[in-house]
Amino acid sequence: MPTNALTVDYLIIGAGAMGMAFADVLVSESDSTMAVVDRHDTPGGHWTVSYPFVRLHGPSKFYGVNSRPMPSDEGTGKLASRSEILDYYDRLMRETLVASGRVTYLPKHNVDVAEPGRPATVRSLVTGEATEIVVRKRVVDASYMNITVPAMRRAGFGVEDAATLITINQLAELDRAPERFTVIGAGKTGIDACLWLLERGIDPDRLTWIVPRDAWLINRGLEWQSGGFQPLLNLLACTSVDAVIRVLEKNRVVVRRDPDVEPSAFRCATVDTGELAQLRRIKNVVRLGRVRAVGATSVTLDGGTIPTTPGTVHIDCTADGLTQKPPKPVFEAGAITLQPLLPCLLPPSAAVAARVECLDGDDEWRNELCAPVVNPGSARDLLSFYAIRLERMARWARSPELFTWLAGSRFITGIAALERLDEPEAQTAVFFFASRMADLLKAEGG
Repeated sequence: MPTNALTVDYLIIGAGAMGMAFADVLVSESDSTMAVVDRHDTPGGHWTVSYPFVRLHGPSKFYGVNSRPMPSDEGTGKLASRSEILDYYDRLMRETLVASGRVTYLPKHNVDVAEPGRPATVRSLVTGEATEIVVRKRVVDASYMNITVPAMRRAGFGVEDAATLITINQLAELDRAPERFTVIGAGKTGIDACLWLLERGIDPDRLTWIVPRDAWLINRGLEWQSGGFQPLLNLLACTSVDAVIRVLEKNRVVVRRDPDVEPSAFRCATVDTGELAQLRRIKNVVRLGRVRAVGATSVTLDGGTIPTTPGTVHIDCTADGLTQKPPKPVFEAGAITLQPLLPCLLPPSAAVAARVECLDGDDEWRNELCAPVVNPGSARDLLSFYAIRLERMARWARSPELFTWLAGSRFITGIAALERLDEPEAQTAVFFFASRMADLLKAEGG
């Protein structure tokens, strides 16, 4: 039997980026009580186990919570570090959430039972003691997207005993210089590993980069939204998916690492011009699909093998940090499942869901405002990536109370221009643009 008991309005499962953004808005916009339960010892989710040199890939104003700016908000060139983010969430939990008197924080706890309509049971991973939580309103699942970093899972391929494979976390712990380095993975983590090695003086000829699929990269130095939504509407003249991508590339909105290779993927990773120049120094790029096995003298991939040596350090950067979970209704009886409402932007999505929860309306209305989206994976998703951002702003503008909150929020206004989106003519233009992009995708089989 549980030895402790607690009654709250909301039980929030997960103190990562989405759970914290949701709780922050509830504290600011309601008088609700809540319990925040997390398996980690400190708030911050995957940041608590990420590699020490990780940084946000985008401006800080798109991250964190609505009520509190991050120290690196000012200036587009400064990216928040892991230590800054963890300190930010620790202070937020102590100084804002718990200090409100309405939030109970239960770190190092696992959720045994959390079903709508019945008391939840959570258990300490330290003492083993159970706590029964009566939830008056909803159980909020802030862990559904399951962001995973290499330190949280084993490699998805075989490794011979004589081969050396490390996670990117262990890269900063090297105590001797390896013969060579092989980076496995082409996402944000793989990019970070390559840049870290180059910044520390590794000759690019000592570096091999295994890239299963080349991906389009967002040009971090370009604020394309600075001219309002009109630049995006110029894409209406395009008559194919490829034509849209060509315009985005011509305007330097997106860039490719290798000028001679057409990217087939898009996962929201960003670079600035300096980083892109560094990545282009790497000439030994392997494009033979995914790794199947790492041996002492060869690496086996989908499309063949490449040589390696016992003195080579292979760095596993293959964890899926941007999951593509099947969408489900965000709002259900007694439950909320936090998911991206804007592609790749999880904290703003959670904040919007929390604000909608605080508004008068039924769940059908809430779900219409907060239809979840699948994070992008292919190059074709560039069309929906930009179309959805605008479409959501126009959709949310149809709720005057929500639009007023958006206009004064910390990070939403940096995602897409809001000016005029509360006007019917502007909304019509945006919805037509989103429909046009969807039609182009449908016409070409997507």
